[in-house]
Amino acid sequence: MQNNRRHNCRHIDLLWAIHFTMALCGGFLGSYALFSRQLVFGSAQTANLMELVSAICGRNLPEVLIRLGALALYGWGAALSVILTRKTPLNIRYASILMTGMAVFASAFIPTAVNPVIALYPVFFVTAFQWCAFTGADGFASSTIFSTNNVKQTVLGFTEYCLEKDPERRAFQGRKARFFGGTLLFFHTGVALEYLALQVFSLRAVWLCFLPLAAGFLLVSADEGRKRAEAEAVQTKAKDTGAGTRGRITTSFSD
Repeated sequence: MQNNRRHNCRHIDLLWAIHFTMALCGGFLGSYALFSRQLVFGSAQTANLMELVSAICGRNLPEVLIRLGALALYGWGAALSVILTRKTPLNIRYASILMTGMAVFASAFIPTAVNPVIALYPVFFVTAFQWCAFTGADGFASSTIFSTNNVKQTVLGFTEYCLEKDPERRAFQGRKARFFGGTLLFFHTGVALEYLALQVFSLRAVWLCFLPLAAGFLLVSADEGRKRAEAEAVQTKAKDTGAGTRGRITTSFSD
Protein backbone atom coordinates (compact mmCIF):
# COMPACT_ATOMS: atom_id res chain seq x y z
CA MET A 1 0.00 0.00 0.00
CA GLN A 2 2.86 2.36 0.83
CA ASN A 3 4.43 1.62 -2.56
CA ASN A 4 1.12 2.47 -4.26
CA ARG A 5 0.92 5.74 -2.35
CA ARG A 6 4.49 6.60 -3.35
CA HIS A 7 3.72 5.71 -6.97
CA ASN A 8 0.61 7.92 -6.97
CA CYS A 9 2.61 10.82 -5.53
CA ARG A 10 5.22 10.50 -8.29
CA HIS A 11 2.42 10.42 -10.87
CA ILE A 12 0.84 13.59 -9.45
CA ASP A 13 4.24 15.30 -9.35
CA LEU A 14 4.72 14.46 -13.02
CA LEU A 15 1.32 15.89 -13.94
CA TRP A 16 2.11 19.07 -12.00
CA ALA A 17 5.44 19.33 -13.82
CA ILE A 18 3.75 18.98 -17.21
CA HIS A 19 1.20 21.65 -16.33
CA PHE A 20 3.78 24.11 -14.98
CA THR A 21 6.01 23.59 -18.03
CA MET A 22 3.17 24.34 -20.43
CA ALA A 23 2.25 27.40 -18.33
CA LEU A 24 5.84 28.58 -18.86
CA CYS A 25 5.28 28.11 -22.59
CA GLY A 26 1.99 30.02 -22.34
CA GLY A 27 3.82 32.89 -20.68
CA PHE A 28 6.33 33.04 -23.52
CA LEU A 29 3.54 33.20 -26.11
CA GLY A 30 1.53 35.77 -24.18
CA SER A 31 4.55 38.01 -23.69
CA TYR A 32 5.57 37.72 -27.33
CA ALA A 33 2.07 38.72 -28.44
CA LEU A 34 1.67 41.60 -26.01
CA PHE A 35 5.10 43.20 -26.23
CA SER A 36 5.99 42.66 -29.87
CA ARG A 37 2.55 43.00 -31.51
CA GLN A 38 1.29 46.36 -30.23
CA LEU A 39 -0.26 45.08 -26.99
CA VAL A 40 -2.56 42.61 -28.71
CA PHE A 41 -3.05 39.55 -26.50
CA GLY A 42 -3.29 36.48 -28.72
CA SER A 43 -4.18 33.91 -26.06
CA ALA A 44 -7.76 34.96 -25.32
CA GLN A 45 -10.83 36.40 -27.02
CA THR A 46 -12.29 38.99 -24.61
CA ALA A 47 -10.39 41.98 -26.01
CA ASN A 48 -10.72 40.70 -29.58
CA LEU A 49 -14.51 40.42 -29.28
CA MET A 50 -14.74 43.88 -27.75
CA GLU A 51 -12.69 45.27 -30.64
CA LEU A 52 -14.93 43.36 -33.05
CA VAL A 53 -18.05 44.98 -31.59
CA SER A 54 -16.31 48.37 -31.79
CA ALA A 55 -15.44 47.78 -35.45
CA ILE A 56 -19.02 46.74 -36.23
CA CYS A 57 -20.42 49.84 -34.52
CA GLY A 58 -17.88 52.00 -36.33
CA ARG A 59 -18.62 50.30 -39.66
CA ASN A 60 -14.97 49.43 -40.15
CA LEU A 61 -15.35 46.44 -42.47
CA PRO A 62 -11.63 45.56 -42.84
CA GLU A 63 -11.20 45.51 -39.06
CA VAL A 64 -14.37 43.45 -38.68
CA LEU A 65 -13.00 40.83 -41.08
CA ILE A 66 -9.60 40.76 -39.36
CA ARG A 67 -11.19 40.30 -35.94
CA LEU A 68 -13.55 37.64 -37.25
CA GLY A 69 -10.52 35.80 -38.63
CA ALA A 70 -8.92 35.78 -35.18
CA LEU A 71 -12.17 34.52 -33.62
CA ALA A 72 -12.55 31.80 -36.26
CA LEU A 73 -9.00 30.53 -35.75
CA TYR A 74 -9.38 30.49 -31.98
CA GLY A 75 -12.65 28.58 -32.28
CA TRP A 76 -11.15 26.18 -34.80
CA GLY A 77 -8.24 25.46 -32.46
CA ALA A 78 -10.67 24.42 -29.73
CA ALA A 79 -12.89 22.45 -32.13
CA LEU A 80 -9.94 20.61 -33.67
CA SER A 81 -8.86 19.33 -30.25
CA VAL A 82 -12.26 17.67 -29.86
CA ILE A 83 -12.25 16.27 -33.42
CA LEU A 84 -8.79 14.76 -33.03
CA THR A 85 -9.69 13.27 -29.64
CA ARG A 86 -12.92 11.66 -30.82
CA LYS A 87 -12.15 10.75 -34.42
CA THR A 88 -8.44 9.86 -34.46
CA PRO A 89 -5.92 7.97 -32.31
CA LEU A 90 -3.67 11.04 -32.16
CA ASN A 91 -2.46 12.22 -28.75
CA ILE A 92 -3.55 15.86 -28.54
CA ARG A 93 -0.83 16.75 -26.04
CA TYR A 94 1.84 15.78 -28.57
CA ALA A 95 -0.18 17.50 -31.30
CA SER A 96 -0.35 20.69 -29.23
CA ILE A 97 3.40 20.75 -28.65
CA LEU A 98 4.11 20.10 -32.34
CA MET A 99 1.71 22.76 -33.63
CA THR A 100 2.91 25.29 -31.06
CA GLY A 101 6.48 24.66 -32.16
CA MET A 102 5.51 25.30 -35.78
CA ALA A 103 3.73 28.53 -34.83
CA VAL A 104 6.70 29.67 -32.73
CA PHE A 105 9.09 29.05 -35.60
CA ALA A 106 6.91 30.90 -38.12
CA SER A 107 6.09 33.84 -35.86
CA ALA A 108 9.64 35.19 -35.89
CA PHE A 109 9.44 35.68 -39.67
CA ILE A 110 6.26 37.77 -39.66
CA PRO A 111 7.34 41.41 -40.13
CA THR A 112 6.37 44.01 -37.54
CA ALA A 113 4.70 46.01 -40.33
CA VAL A 114 1.98 43.35 -40.62
CA ASN A 115 -1.29 44.11 -38.85
CA PRO A 116 -0.68 42.83 -35.29
CA VAL A 117 -3.90 40.81 -35.16
CA ILE A 118 -3.10 39.06 -38.44
CA ALA A 119 0.48 38.50 -37.25
CA LEU A 120 -0.94 36.70 -34.23
CA TYR A 121 -3.23 34.38 -36.18
CA PRO A 122 -0.92 31.38 -35.50
CA VAL A 123 -0.89 32.22 -31.78
CA PHE A 124 -4.68 32.51 -31.61
CA PHE A 125 -4.97 29.02 -33.07
CA VAL A 126 -2.30 27.16 -31.09
CA THR A 127 -3.09 28.70 -27.71
CA ALA A 128 -6.75 27.70 -28.04
CA PHE A 129 -5.61 24.16 -28.87
CA GLN A 130 -3.16 24.15 -25.95
CA TRP A 131 -5.91 25.31 -23.59
CA CYS A 132 -7.91 22.20 -24.51
CA ALA A 133 -4.95 19.81 -24.53
CA PHE A 134 -3.53 20.82 -21.13
CA THR A 135 -6.52 21.46 -18.91
CA GLY A 136 -5.01 21.08 -15.46
CA ALA A 137 -3.77 18.35 -13.11
CA ASP A 138 -4.54 16.59 -9.85
CA GLY A 139 -8.25 17.36 -10.19
CA PHE A 140 -7.68 21.10 -10.63
CA ALA A 141 -8.92 22.73 -13.85
CA SER A 142 -6.44 25.44 -14.79
CA SER A 143 -5.47 27.33 -17.93
CA THR A 144 -1.86 27.47 -19.08
CA ILE A 145 -2.40 30.42 -21.43
CA PHE A 146 -3.86 33.20 -19.24
CA SER A 147 -4.14 34.08 -15.58
CA THR A 148 -7.56 35.36 -14.50
CA ASN A 149 -9.02 32.16 -13.07
CA ASN A 150 -5.62 31.12 -11.71
CA VAL A 151 -5.47 34.35 -9.69
CA LYS A 152 -8.99 33.77 -8.40
CA GLN A 153 -8.33 30.16 -7.38
CA THR A 154 -5.01 31.04 -5.73
CA VAL A 155 -6.67 33.72 -3.62
CA LEU A 156 -9.64 31.48 -2.74
CA GLY A 157 -7.41 28.56 -1.86
CA PHE A 158 -5.11 30.64 0.33
CA THR A 159 -8.06 32.32 2.08
CA GLU A 160 -9.76 28.99 2.73
CA TYR A 161 -6.46 27.59 3.99
CA CYS A 162 -6.14 30.41 6.52
CA LEU A 163 -9.76 30.07 7.73
CA GLU A 164 -10.28 26.30 7.61
CA LYS A 165 -10.06 24.38 10.90
CA ASP A 166 -10.46 20.83 9.62
CA PRO A 167 -6.92 19.46 8.96
CA GLU A 168 -7.87 17.45 5.88
CA ARG A 169 -9.78 20.29 4.22
CA ARG A 170 -7.06 22.73 5.19
CA ALA A 171 -4.45 20.53 3.54
CA PHE A 172 -6.56 20.36 0.36
CA GLN A 173 -6.92 24.15 0.21
CA GLY A 174 -3.19 24.53 0.74
CA ARG A 175 -2.49 22.16 -2.15
CA LYS A 176 -4.98 24.07 -4.28
CA ALA A 177 -3.29 27.40 -3.51
CA ARG A 178 0.13 25.91 -4.31
CA PHE A 179 -1.07 24.47 -7.62
CA PHE A 180 -2.72 27.63 -8.94
CA GLY A 181 -0.03 29.84 -7.42
CA GLY A 182 2.64 27.68 -9.07
CA THR A 183 0.86 28.00 -12.40
CA LEU A 184 0.93 31.78 -12.03
CA LEU A 185 4.61 31.70 -11.08
CA PHE A 186 5.64 29.63 -14.09
CA PHE A 187 3.42 31.57 -16.50
CA HIS A 188 4.85 34.90 -15.45
CA THR A 189 8.37 33.55 -15.42
CA GLY A 190 7.81 32.85 -19.10
CA VAL A 191 6.44 36.38 -19.52
CA ALA A 192 9.55 37.89 -17.92
CA LEU A 193 12.02 35.74 -19.85
CA GLU A 194 10.38 36.54 -23.19
CA TYR A 195 10.20 40.25 -22.37
CA LEU A 196 13.91 40.39 -21.53
CA ALA A 197 14.83 38.34 -24.60
CA LEU A 198 12.83 40.68 -26.83
CA GLN A 199 15.15 43.53 -25.84
CA VAL A 200 18.09 41.58 -27.26
CA PHE A 201 16.79 39.28 -30.00
CA SER A 202 13.69 41.17 -31.17
CA LEU A 203 11.08 38.89 -32.78
CA ARG A 204 13.37 35.86 -32.73
CA ALA A 205 13.19 35.89 -28.95
CA VAL A 206 10.03 33.82 -29.32
CA TRP A 207 12.25 30.89 -30.33
CA LEU A 208 13.26 30.56 -26.67
CA CYS A 209 9.83 28.97 -26.27
CA PHE A 210 11.36 25.86 -27.85
CA LEU A 211 13.01 25.16 -24.48
CA PRO A 212 9.81 24.65 -22.45
CA LEU A 213 8.23 22.92 -25.44
CA ALA A 214 11.08 20.40 -25.51
CA ALA A 215 10.79 19.89 -21.75
CA GLY A 216 7.03 19.46 -22.11
CA PHE A 217 7.54 16.85 -24.81
CA LEU A 218 9.88 14.83 -22.58
CA LEU A 219 7.53 15.04 -19.60
CA VAL A 220 4.50 14.02 -21.67
CA SER A 221 6.55 11.12 -23.07
CA ALA A 222 7.31 10.02 -19.51
CA ASP A 223 3.63 10.17 -18.60
CA GLU A 224 2.61 8.22 -21.71
CA GLY A 225 5.25 5.62 -20.87
CA ARG A 226 3.81 5.32 -17.38
CA LYS A 227 0.33 4.79 -18.84
CA ARG A 228 1.60 2.04 -21.15
CA ALA A 229 3.42 0.32 -18.29
CA GLU A 230 0.28 0.38 -16.13
CA ALA A 231 -1.85 -0.97 -18.98
CA GLU A 232 0.63 -3.81 -19.59
CA ALA A 233 0.69 -4.61 -15.86
CA VAL A 234 -3.13 -4.82 -15.80
CA GLN A 235 -3.14 -7.11 -18.87
CA THR A 236 -0.46 -9.34 -17.36
CA LYS A 237 -2.37 -9.59 -14.09
CA ALA A 238 -5.58 -10.43 -15.96
CA LYS A 239 -3.81 -13.17 -17.92
CA ASP A 240 -2.28 -14.62 -14.75
CA THR A 241 -5.66 -14.55 -13.03
CA GLY A 242 -7.29 -16.25 -15.99
CA ALA A 243 -4.60 -18.92 -16.15
CA GLY A 244 -4.97 -19.59 -12.42
CA THR A 245 -8.72 -19.91 -12.75
CA ARG A 246 -8.43 -22.34 -15.67
CA GLY A 247 -5.90 -24.37 -13.69
CA ARG A 248 -8.27 -24.70 -10.75
CA ILE A 249 -11.13 -25.73 -13.04
CA THR A 250 -8.96 -28.39 -14.73
CA THR A 251 -7.85 -29.76 -11.37
CA SER A 252 -11.47 -29.90 -10.20
CA PHE A 253 -12.54 -31.93 -13.23
CA SER A 254 -9.55 -34.23 -12.84
CA ASP A 255 -10.57 -34.94 -9.27
